[in-house]
Parts: sequence; C-alpha cells; structure tokens
Amino acid sequence: MFATDAQTWQPQPSESSTWTTEDRDRSRLGIPSLPVPGERDRQPSPSRLRGRLQSLRRAASPSRSKTPSPDNGKGALGLTLLHEPSEPRVDFIFVHGLNGGSRRSWSASSDPSTFWPKEWLPSEAGFKHVRIHTFGYDSDWTKQRESSLTIHDFGQALLADLYNSPNLKKNGNTPIVLVAHSMGGLVVKKAYLLARRDPIYADIAKRIHSQYYLGTPHRGADSSSFVQAFISMSLGSGSKAFVKELIPGSGTLQVINDEFRHVCNDVRLWSFFEGIPTAAGPTNVMVVEKESAIMGLPGEHTQYLQADHRRLVKFESTDDPNYNILLRCFNTTIEEIEKDFIADSFDNHRAQMKQIANAFDVAERPDGDCVRVLDKLHQGSCEWLTTHPAFLEWLECDLMDANPTVKAITAGPMQPVPRFLWLNGPPGSGKSVSSGHVIRHLESYNLDCAYFFFKSNEKPTLTQLLLSLAYQMAQSNFQIRHTFLSMMEEGEVIDSHSDHVMVWNNIFLGRIFKMTFSQPQYWIIDALDECPSRLLATLIAMFSRIEPTVPLRIFITSRPNGHVERLLNQEKILRSEIQTGQAESLRDIESFVRSRLSPSLIEDFNEEDQEENDLVAEIIEKSNGIFLWASLIMTRLDDAHSVEAMRNTLNQVPKEMSGMYTGILQGIVESPNAELAQCILKWVVCARKPLTTEELREVVKLDINQTLRTADRFAQVCGNLITVDNNLVQVMHQTVKEFLTGEQSDYYIPRSWSHARIAELCLNHLNGRNFTPPRTRRAPSFPPKGSTNDTVFDEYACTNFSYHLAHCCPSENTLELLPLLATFVSSNVLTWIERVAKTGRLSLIMRTIQNLKVYLDKQVITSSPIDGDYQLISRFVEDLVRLSAIYGPNLLNTPSCIYSLVPLLCPKSSMIHWKFGKQFKQKVMCNFNNEWDERLSSFSFNTRVMSIACADQFFAIGLGDGTVKVYRQSTFELLNTIKHGEPVRKLANGHLTGVLVSAGLKTIKVWGARQALLWSTAVPEQPLSVEFSPDDSKIYVPLKSGEVHVYRAKNGARLDSLAIIEENSSDSESDCGEQMQKRTNPMLVRVCPMLGIAAVAYRSSHLLLSYYDSDERVEAFEKEGYEDGGIPPQILDVTFNTNMEQNLMAAAYQDGDIVTFDPWALQQKHAYHLNAVTLAASADGQTLAAGDSECVISLFAFDGLRLLCRIESLEERIMGIVFASNSLRFFDLRGNTCNVWEPAVLIKKNLADDSSSDVTDDYFASSTNSNLVCTRTFEGSKAILVMTQAGDSNYVFCGREEGSITLHDITSGRVVAEYQFHAKVVDIRHIEWNTQSNLLLSIDASRRCVVNKLTLPPASASSTVQQMKQKKDQPPPKTLLDFRAADTVVQALISTDGFSFLVSTHTGEELHTLTLNDDGDTASTNIIESSHSNGSTRWLQHPTDPSRLLLFDADILHIFSWTSLTRQTPETGITLNLPAELAYERDFLLSNEWLSRSGSSTLTQSIQMPTNPKETGFLTLDLSKPDDIIPHNLEVNCTTRHLVSDIKSILGIYKSNLYFMSGRGWVCSISLKSLVSGKSSSSKKDYYVRHFFVPSVWQTGSGEMIAKVVSKGSTVVMAYRDEVVVLTGFLEFEHKTEFVVSVGEGDLSEGEEEEGGEKMVVPVIRMS
Repeated sequence: MFATDAQTWQPQPSESSTWTTEDRDRSRLGIPSLPVPGERDRQPSPSRLRGRLQSLRRAASPSRSKTPSPDNGKGALGLTLLHEPSEPRVDFIFVHGLNGGSRRSWSASSDPSTFWPKEWLPSEAGFKHVRIHTFGYDSDWTKQRESSLTIHDFGQALLADLYNSPNLKKNGNTPIVLVAHSMGGLVVKKAYLLARRDPIYADIAKRIHSQYYLGTPHRGADSSSFVQAFISMSLGSGSKAFVKELIPGSGTLQVINDEFRHVCNDVRLWSFFEGIPTAAGPTNVMVVEKESAIMGLPGEHTQYLQADHRRLVKFESTDDPNYNILLRCFNTTIEEIEKDFIADSFDNHRAQMKQIANAFDVAERPDGDCVRVLDKLHQGSCEWLTTHPAFLEWLECDLMDANPTVKAITAGPMQPVPRFLWLNGPPGSGKSVSSGHVIRHLESYNLDCAYFFFKSNEKPTLTQLLLSLAYQMAQSNFQIRHTFLSMMEEGEVIDSHSDHVMVWNNIFLGRIFKMTFSQPQYWIIDALDECPSRLLATLIAMFSRIEPTVPLRIFITSRPNGHVERLLNQEKILRSEIQTGQAESLRDIESFVRSRLSPSLIEDFNEEDQEENDLVAEIIEKSNGIFLWASLIMTRLDDAHSVEAMRNTLNQVPKEMSGMYTGILQGIVESPNAELAQCILKWVVCARKPLTTEELREVVKLDINQTLRTADRFAQVCGNLITVDNNLVQVMHQTVKEFLTGEQSDYYIPRSWSHARIAELCLNHLNGRNFTPPRTRRAPSFPPKGSTNDTVFDEYACTNFSYHLAHCCPSENTLELLPLLATFVSSNVLTWIERVAKTGRLSLIMRTIQNLKVYLDKQVITSSPIDGDYQLISRFVEDLVRLSAIYGPNLLNTPSCIYSLVPLLCPKSSMIHWKFGKQFKQKVMCNFNNEWDERLSSFSFNTRVMSIACADQFFAIGLGDGTVKVYRQSTFELLNTIKHGEPVRKLANGHLTGVLVSAGLKTIKVWGARQALLWSTAVPEQPLSVEFSPDDSKIYVPLKSGEVHVYRAKNGARLDSLAIIEENSSDSESDCGEQMQKRTNPMLVRVCPMLGIAAVAYRSSHLLLSYYDSDERVEAFEKEGYEDGGIPPQILDVTFNTNMEQNLMAAAYQDGDIVTFDPWALQQKHAYHLNAVTLAASADGQTLAAGDSECVISLFAFDGLRLLCRIESLEERIMGIVFASNSLRFFDLRGNTCNVWEPAVLIKKNLADDSSSDVTDDYFASSTNSNLVCTRTFEGSKAILVMTQAGDSNYVFCGREEGSITLHDITSGRVVAEYQFHAKVVDIRHIEWNTQSNLLLSIDASRRCVVNKLTLPPASASSTVQQMKQKKDQPPPKTLLDFRAADTVVQALISTDGFSFLVSTHTGEELHTLTLNDDGDTASTNIIESSHSNGSTRWLQHPTDPSRLLLFDADILHIFSWTSLTRQTPETGITLNLPAELAYERDFLLSNEWLSRSGSSTLTQSIQMPTNPKETGFLTLDLSKPDDIIPHNLEVNCTTRHLVSDIKSILGIYKSNLYFMSGRGWVCSISLKSLVSGKSSSSKKDYYVRHFFVPSVWQTGSGEMIAKVVSKGSTVVMAYRDEVVVLTGFLEFEHKTEFVVSVGEGDLSEGEEEEGGEKMVVPVIRMS
C-alpha cells in the first residue's frame, strides 16, 4: 500500500484513485481473500511483460536513427540495432525473406509487442549479453518498377553493413549469429561467401559462428508451386532479377551451393523446414519443400516446425511451441559460443574485475548475501511484491494497461514518476528476503541490477557501499568497466579509505551518470536503517541530487517511520511505498505453513480441536505478519509429536518475539549443553563479521576447550537462534542479538565482558608462535605453503583484536588486557603488520589505530597515563599513524620490509625503531631523523612561489618566473615543467578530468593530459581565482573588476558571465535590489560552483553572497556586533565548505576574528580570534586551515571551529594554503618555498570519520587543548647542491648554496671541516677531487674556479676529541689556482696526475695546467682555450688510458690528449653505430651521459626505449681497441630489460655493478656482466637487485637526487636539503627481482606480485 505522506508519490487523476484501498488493490491484481488457498493470482503474460520491459529499455537508451523504408510497416532498410545490453558478447542478426521486412517478417501482427526479436528475446534466459539487430533490404516483388538487384547485391549490402556498423565494433570481435527466413538465407550465404573471398572482410567471416535457415530454398522453390503461389500473384509487377534466381536449377543457386559447401566447415548450421502447407488462394502449397530447405551438409542441424512458410517466424506468444523450439536452439548456440569463443573474454573479464576489486578495495560482488536471503525464500512467496502496482510503476511497466504508455524518467511535473520504491515493515517481516526476490526477478529479465545488504554486525562506510555498487555496475557494463580501467591507468587512486563525497563526485557524478545507457539501471539497498545515522543523511542527500535524466531506479528497505522516513521527507524525495506484514505477507506465511504441515496433520488437529480455531489460521493470526515468528513456531512444532503437544506449544508461545526468545533461552539454560551454547552465542553475537564453521570450532576449543561436532548441530545446540548458511554462522535475525544482549534476557550475553574475553583470546593467539617474526633475514617472512602452523583463527585474530578491545569497558576483569597488548606490541607486531600488508589493503591498519585509540581513552579509568604499558601502546599508535601514511606504498609492494628497512628508517625516537631497529648493524646517520616531522618535504626555488593546485596523483606549483612545476604526490618526483610565459598567480585542477589551468596577469592557459596545452585566452584584468564546475565542464574566472568570466573547459569558448550583482551605492545593509551600480572594484571575489554561491567583499562592507545558481538573489552576511550599523572590519579571506552536510562558510576579518556561518540562513555559528590572513578548507569539509600574521598555521574542526593544532615554522609570511584531495595533507606558500605538511591530527581526524566500527569516538570533541607542533627549520641558504667522495676515503665533500664546502665523515655522519673558498651566498655548482695530489677543484655560480690543496683527517680520527686535535695539526688549505671561466661552466675534470684542470663551458673549454715549485706552490700556469665542446657535449676521462680525454657529441666520439687538447681522431670523429631498434627511430638522440669505471674499457648508459616506453635499454660501448688504431666507427650494443619501475637517477658504478634509483625510490643494482653480453631477458632468466627504498619524505623533488655509493660498495650517502644522510650497510640488503617478459592480466601465480604490469618474484630480504 502507498504511504499518504505529502512527499510520496500518489496516483494521477487518470489512474485508479482507489489504490490505497486494500480490497480494491487486491481485486485489481486478482488476489483472493484470505484464508482461501489454491487460487492462482492473475499473472501477466510473459510476452507482454517482456514487451513492456523492452519498451523501458528503449526509454533508457538513446534514440537511434533508422533508414526509412518504402513501407514503414515493413521496417527499416539496412542494419538496425534492436537491443544492446550493457555487456554485449554475442550478436544476433535477423534477415528477412522475399517480400518481407525487417520488422513485419518477425511480427505476428501489427501489435508491436509481437515483434519477438526485439520485444521477447532480450528478456529471455541466456540472452543477457546478446545484442540483437535486424537487416532489411528491398525484396518487394510486387512493385511496378523493374529491379536488377540480385542476391549478390543483397549479400554485399549485408556484408558492408556488418563491416561498417559502429555497434559491431564495440566490445571487441563478438561472435555473430545470422538468423534468416526464406530468401534471406541465400542472402546470408552469399554474404558469408563474399566475406571469405575478400581479405577486407576476413574479420567478419571469422566472427560468424552460426547460421540459422528457416524455410530457405537452398535448391530453389518447386517451379509449379512457386509459380502458382507467388509469380501468378504478381501480375502487373515489373521484372525482378532476384525472383528469377529462386527458380530451381538457377545458376545463382548452383554457384552459391557449390562454393558454400567448401567453406562452411567453420560455421554451425541450423536448418528448419515447414510442416504445414501455405494457403495460396483456393489451394495449399508447400512453398519450400524439405529437400530444398535442407542442405545435407556435415554437422547440419535439421528440424521441422509445425507452421506454414510465413508462420515459421511469426508467433502469437511466448507459449508458441515453435518459438520455444527456436529459443532452445538459440540457447544451445549461445552456450557453444560461451564455451568455445568467449573463454578468453571471460578470463580477461575476470582479470579486469580483479584489477578493479583490488583498486576499489572491494572483496567481491555480494552474491553471498543474496544467496543467504534467497535460501530463506519459500517457493511462491513474495510474488505479490513484483506484481504490486507500485512495483510495476517503479519498474515503468503497467501491465494492467492494455495499451501502456511508457513514461520516461525525464517526465515533467505533471507526471511525476518515482525513482525510489521503499519497502518498509517491522523486524522479521521478510524485507531482506523480499530484496532477494526483487534481485532475482530483475535478473531473470536480464536487467542490470546492483545491490547491497546492510548488516547490523558490520558497519560499512558509505565509501564501501558506493564502491560495491560501482564494482557491480562495472561487472555488467563494458563501458563502465573500461572507464574505471582507464582511470586506474592514469594513476587515480580510489579505495575503501577514500572520502565518500569524493567517490560520489568522481565515480558517479563525474563518470557513471554521464554515460549513455542502453537499458535502465537498478539498485537494491536492503536494511537502509542499519546505515549509521550520520552517514544515512549524507546518502539520502546524494540520492536526492541525481539528475532526472539518469535512468536509475532505487529499491530500498527499512523499518517503517524512523530516521529513513524523516530524511526522505526532508529531501522531498518522490517515492512509492509498499509495506510488508499486510494481507500479501499473510498469504505467503500461509503458504509456508501449509508446506511445512502435512494435510493429514492439519485435518487431525482440526478434528481434535473442533472448538478451537483452524491450526493454520491460528498460526497466521498469531504471526501478525512476522515471517520470522512463523518460522520459529514451525521449528518448535517439529518437536511436538502429538496433537496435544502441538496445542500446548501454540498456547505457550507468546505472540511477541521477545517472549518467544525467552522461552527458547530457558530451554537452552536447562539443557546439558548450556555452557557450549552460551559460548557459541557469545562469539556469534560479538564477532565483527560472521564466523565460518571452522573458525567457530577453533574459537570454542580455545575458549572452553570443547570440540564441536558437525556444523548441522550448531543451530540445534543454540535452540535454532543461529543459522549456518554457506558455511557462515550468524544469528537468525537481528532481533536475536538485541534480545541476548539486552535487559529482556537479563543480559545473557554481557557485551563488554564478552568482548574482553574474545580480545584476551585474540591477543594470546597473536603473542603465540604463529606470529613470531623470522629470526634471520635469510628466512622467508611468511610460513611456507602447506605449513601446519597456520590456523583458521589467525586471520580473525589479526583482523579483529582491536575491534574487541574497543568494545570492552575497563574493569577489574580486564586488567590483563593492557599487559597482553603491550607484549604484542613489543614482540610480534611486525608479523601482524606484514600480514596486513600482504592483503593489499592498509585500511585495516587505519581501523586498528582508531580502535586502539578508543581503547586507550577508556583505559585511563583503570590505568595511569604514565604507566609503562600505556605509554608503550600510545607511542605505538602514534607510530602506526605515521607508518601507514609514509611507508604504506612500500609495505604493499614489499611486506617483508617491515622487519628491517622500516624499523631502520623510522625516527630514532619512534617505538618501532627503538624496539626493532637497534639490533641491526646497518645504521641511518643524520640529524633530522630523530622525531616524526609534521613537514613531509619542502621545495625551494630561485623565484617566488605564487600558486599551487592539487590533483589526486600530482600537484603543480606556479612560480614567478612563468613556469609551472608538476610533481607526483606519492614520491614528490618532478614530472614536468610547463612554461606559462608570465608569473603564474593562480592554478586550478579539475575535480574529475585532471585538467590544469594556469592564470597570469593577462593570460589563462589550459593544459590536458601530460600537460599538453589545450587552449589559451587573454583576460582583460588580473584573475582573482580560478574554479571548475563540479563536472569540470566549465571554468569560472573572477576578475579584479568583480566580473566573473565563464569558459567551456573543452575548447575555451566564452560563455555568459555570471550575474553577480555589485554592491549598492547606498551601502545599506540589505538593499541589494534593482538600483545597483558599481562603486569600486571589490577587494575579494570567491566563487563556489559546487554550491552555486559567489562571495564578494568590498572595502569596509559586509560580505555579499550571490546565489547565482538558484534564485539569483543577493544577501549580505553581517558579522555579530555589526548588525545594527557601523562599518564592519575588512574581510581578508573567505573559504567555502563544499561538504553539503555542513552548510558552512568561513571568513577572516581584519580585527583578527575567524567567523563560521551558515551561507543559506546567514547565521553566524562560531568565532575565533587569530589574526588570520589566509584560509583554506579541506576537500571533505572537515578541516579549516588558517595562516596568521605570525607565520603559524592553525587547524580547526570546521564544524564547531575547535582548534586541533598549531604548526609553527620560523619562516616567511604565509601567502596561501591548499589542501590535497585526500584532505590528509596540505601545502603552504612562503616566499620562495612551498612546504608539504601531513600533521598526525589530520590522519586521526580521518580515522575518526571512519565508521567501520560502531564505536563513535569524536576526535575533535576530545581536542580541548590544541597541540603546538614546532617543526625543524631548514637552512635554505645552506642547501647541498653538489657532492663528491674524496677518493676511496671515508669522507665526502658537499658544495652548498651559500658558497661554503663542508667535509663529512661517513663513518659518523659528522661535519669535520667547513671551507669558505668562495664568496658567500654564491652557489657552489661543481666540485672535483683528485686523490693522488689531494686537490679540490670547486666552481661557483659566478664562474669562479678555485683549486686548493687539502689534507684529509686520518681514518683513525673517530672521536670528536681526536678530530679536534688532528685538525690543529693539519696544515691549512693552500690555494694553487684561482680564476674565472669565460662562460657558465657545465663540467669540470681533473687529470689523474692532478696537474691539469679542464673546465667546459657553453662556448668551449679551458685547460689549465700547473707547474709547482719545490715548496708545492704554483710556479706557472699554462692555459689552452678551444671550442671543441658546447653546452650539450660531455667530456669523460678515458677509463683505461689516463692520458686521453673523450668528448661525446650524440653519436660522434672525439678523442683528445689531456696535456695539450690535441685531437687524436679525425675532425669528423668516430661514428657510434646504433643498434637497429634505435637507428630507425627518427626522434631518438643518443645521450652524452656515459658512465665508466676505472680499469674497464666498457662505457654504459641507460635509456627509455622509444619503441616501448615500459622497457629500459642499457647501452654499452667497448673501447678496447689497440691504442695505435683509431677506428672509423664503434658499435653501440643495447640490452633491454623490463624493470618494475623506470630509472630515476644513476648513482654510479661500483666494481661490476651499476647502481641506480628507480622512480619509486628503490636503490637498485644490476650486474654489468649481464648487460655486456647483450642477450635479451627472454633468452635467459636473470635478476637485478633491489636493495632498499628511500622514504618519499626524503625526496625533495627539486631535481635529480644527490646520492653516491661509497665505502666499498655497502653504504650510500645522499643529500637531503642541508644535511647529509649516511645509510651504512644498506646495500647488503638484497631483493632479487626477476626480469620476465610482460604478461597479461590474470596470469600471476600465487606468491607473485604484480607491479607496473610486470611479473616479479616476491622479494625476501637477505643479507649478502
């Protein structure tokens, strides 16, 4: 029945106005009055229902143009698409016969519903993925005009249409099934023959799988019959060539038959002949005899149909036997295709869905939930629901209307069609089972259906709901699936931890709802009231904003009234309502009861109790429409073995569910299995997710040391209060859980104590042997396959221990939990982290953090905060927050790194480093890695930082020099540099498309994929900001004058400017009426397209809000205290909260106040005094950031304006703040610096928003005192620019930005000396060291070159005291050479003997040669100047001949003498012959950056292969020719390898290994011996070694990382801004990674990881 609420849908006046009356409702549907059974409901015919569903599909799909035909009744000419499913896998094409039509031949009458290929087939079983077409050609032989068209012409036309059809080009090469009637079979055969002969159509020929011939005259029609039946009827018509070809013995038929039998072996043939003569005037004739209708070819299927020639393809209804014969044959063909042709497609589909599931963090389609509820569906029940008028109206299919008019979803206000159908009813009334029935009903008609079941024991987030629906839609829709795959290829990350608003905007509004669907989409959401209330409001609000043009229907169930109804009314959602528990439900209960009771038993009971009510009627009456009650009573009646016992049972069982549960519980308590039953119920009730039977057996054994028997006894032991479905054990209904844990059962299952007991068992298990970390790094970090140590309880304990801790309350009985947890954190926690990382989902770590925080907050009651265990766990929680944020990608990539690399790289004060990192001989030596830093990184530039924009995967920084730097979010790697051409004052990124907009003073430029310029336009004034519309289709640009320009994002077309009304000259409070005039330019203009509001602030006036997207009104917000007059303080900044749940804005005033207010009600909410100058809101609307005049950033909870923390950094004034799209990170702009911040408070805030647990813990509410975060200030002027090792010693030199050079001891990480050879504040650009003479050549940015003789401290000077003493004894540096180069220096070299210094500039080179006197001072200097080199060429010391220099200029090599720069090669040099794979690449240019090692004649460099960007090419050049032979050319060899990630930078060559850093931050090495051989990886399996990763927060992104391999090849030294980081012994870690040729999706075996599209052996850390 329909609800009477004003917001719900009501029947229109033209419809029956009595639908709300129960009797009339039942009468219309033909439902008999209860309790009379056995009378069948009136059911609509299947063909009519299918026809209406197909009409609905037409309403949802775009209009298709059809080729007009001479007779519209016959149908269109050419190929016409009749039906297209969301996932086409097979194509059926119907070809009519002589004098037929593409529609008329297949229709029994003019009634459109009898056009069975279109109206019936799409809804038939097996046709879910079948695309259906019809082909029409002019075969009308009754026309007056003559026709020279032949069967060849018709076949050619069919073939051409197949080849050119855009629909057949979709979704790959789908198999084709051709169904032909009469002469159409000859057309089909001819088309196939033409396709086999012509290479152009070879692909079409391969696609044709089956051909159906219905009454086809393969040998012609019998001449006498044919002439009598057809030709004699065409008196007066013109000659038709195609008619003559049908005469038996015609040459055309002979040629077709002879040729066809030779090529038909690859096609399945089905031939049908007529069994009834056709009426032709006064006689009946067989138009096509059996001998002519059957070809007699091998493998041909033959069958007759009981119909005449015309009726072979015309059927009155789906009950027609001939139709069903054809349908069964069609299904056989479809099954063959699925078996033979689509196996690969299925594998590809599974691989794609697995990829999407992993990306979305969605386990699988929730089929298990649907199966569980359908198992409870009694045969015949719930049919009333799918025949209810409200359901049919929601389905857009009114079967009661003989000539229905299908309403489109875009119907206007006069015909409102509800998108929503709300089924409500009391608990236990069968709502979930009804949802399952609706799902099965929709799927039975091949409709696209996605569903989600909320469950009380699981609290899924809105993100999980939305991603599950998106996953299911992708599973059934090719277009959606490939949209998601493209999204992932572009690097966009959306998973279960993403913000639900972002998922809704990005996935649904931005992608799915923009698509064109070929049929409507249906969502079934069960138990909506189980969704947490704060998320339910958001979900309903999202649903209410779906555009009317989206063909989506949503079916929801919940309990009546309550929060769901209030929200539906609040959002004014049109809906239909149906209630369970009414007469229809009673009829289902009656049917169920009668199926469980034998007729004889009912009769016996009624005879014995003649004075009492009928047994069935009594049960129905007491059930009160609650199916659950009836099910329970039938279970209890099964134990009654006499009529008297049945009567006693009925009398004793109360009507109320709680009363029934009490009786069952009493029986459990009094049974001998009471302890066992209570243990089972405790676990089933308190478990976070349903337990498997194996898990339940194990936990009961652990808990009470009892061994459960077979699973079929579980329910019996517990009085049938639990069920076992699909091996999962759960309570039979939600009300059972409420009863057992509530007052009505006297708290039979005490929640807190039960959770504490389960938590204790979980922690004991986690502290056991199964989670003991490996003792050495040589052993795998996980047990081998088949290990007997693994138990089914491992996963549950690992996943849910924190859940139970969070749900137990501290008491004397729970005191042991804290020490147990502390033991776990101190011992086995690394194994737990590894196992979580192996799942590929770090959301469990996030949930654990939240649960442990809840537990610790409660624990304060019984434990002191200064307790050792409490402090240990608190520190662990803080570490875990940082661990997942900073090392998350590395853990997912290599889970075993948690045992070694992660503890070593964590800050020294962290608990993880303190507990697990000190045992290693490897060390990290630096000063900054002592504490977790809120600042992840910092970017410094030589020009002013003016703007920043953030996307999901990258961010862009706009600079004052007119360039834009684009960086990767995860690694801070520089991806691209864009030249805007003027100072980039504003940047903006599209919400969905990733389009980037840069704006200067006079120009706006829009950049697309890979930052390619799409368009640019000039603007008359300076843009104040840039904003995208929610769907990225428009760009809004407020100008300094207050005008807002609007552009089309795709092509830059100028649209109408926004009508933002200027301030009134009268300056009145609210007089924003008609007489507006521009008085002055506004101080500030902000536009929020998401809300449709523009904010305008003039000097010393109230903030004006223009609601341009709704009613175009303008209102003034008046700050409290200025409502009645007075000049308000100047507004400095404004920011919008785009989270529509919040209804908030914020404004910063010059008097120091930050004010939040409701922009719709114009009501001030909160105020905070801060002196803020800039504001920013996070994307999720939860956080407000404010930068004040004291260079401090304050973070607030936007709702409530509660201060969360303050970040103090003693740097320049804050010019701007921008949040990342995930709301966990933000950027600030200060002078020439951009800082990246990721405060712990934002991560905790994100965890507090996670509703995966039903424990509500408002992190913001507990933040009564803000945290002051002081971060280390980088000395930007002392940033390290260059670094070199002092020979093979333990020292490295670092050249700094302010002109100094520091000497670092890599054994201690300390600075042992600092030199100021150059002027201050002048960058050091080059430094070179000569070991033989102890000479240091340093060159600064002013081209000044200085050579100094230095004495290094001896290696024995390990302590600070020794170093200070030896420093006094050391001679001071002696300057031997000081000169200024002629041009900017690009390279510098020192000869092996230390007497010659080569300085290469943009315009040439200078060779300075020293002559020293006996005192070691400079006696003379010889200078040679030449112009052999330029800015792009590179010099290199000959690796085996110290007297020679090499000069590389692309593919030319020159050789010179060190002493005189005398050329030793011809002027043309030596040609370097490139390998074939590079020589023919026109755009390839060989790099001059060759690497060498002393003593080896082979040079090496790496490139990205131009033929395949995923391959890395290693080039080698052999210089081992005799010294006296100068070759004319040398061969460059190329060895290609597939690396997991591209090479980011080369660290150098040590011994026989090439060391490099990958794009993902791993330091790797590869043996040069394997590269010199030149063999490809496909011919021999070999490895490269990944040693360790550099944390992304240590990668500044300011260019190539400065790092060196030192200390005998085991240590790496790198520069991090102004510090040197020494990673001692880290190269001893080895992750051997196998080179394998690229594999397809889904080919990875167990134990392998997929990364970057390659197959990779899971690395195990080993010590070499």
